[in-house]
Amino acid sequence: MSFPTRLQTLLSEGRAVIRSGIKIACTTGTYGFWNGKGDVTVDGLVYWPNSLIDVSEPVYGLGTAASTFTAELPAKRDSGLTPDKLLLIEDEGYKNGPVTVFDFYFDPDDRSFLHAEPGAYGFMDTVDHSREDGDKKLIGNVRSGAIANHRDGYRTASHQDQQLVSPGDRFFEFASTVKHEYFDIKFD
Repeated sequence: MSFPTRLQTLLSEGRAVIRSGIKIACTTGTYGFWNGKGDVTVDGLVYWPNSLIDVSEPVYGLGTAASTFTAELPAKRDSGLTPDKLLLIEDEGYKNGPVTVFDFYFDPDDRSFLHAEPGAYGFMDTVDHSREDGDKKLIGNVRSGAIANHRDGYRTASHQDQQLVSPGDRFFEFASTVKHEYFDIKFD
């Protein structure tokens, strides 16, 4: 990991300012939010301020199960993100859109942006509309980057899926399409 020299100096002094950001790519556009004041442009994308963004701690661990985390974005009238605008998420193609959580590093002396370090990564699964204490917010349920791993209640691989991975492979060709089959086998 390579940080700019100024950032390395500030980190060793313990003076770097760290904020969080989140980038959500939808089919209709890519959106960025961060928990600070004013717009910040990173790699050509403008991140809008919303100091109330809350991202749950992603589950890290061993195993093959796909983990999830949530990203909450409440309505905040002074930033222009009104409850009416939260409803527009349903017009966006967010399903399976990539989501990246960042740490943004700033210089405490002149408040200049120094570096964006990507952290948790996943894919938007569902978006829940919630009301808490009278305030409306969106709760994005994000699957971890281990998208191909098993999730309970999700579909199983088929012959057509296997052809996408390895054309001509017949491993799943005769796989059952029935969820459960019971055989009455007796050994005499």
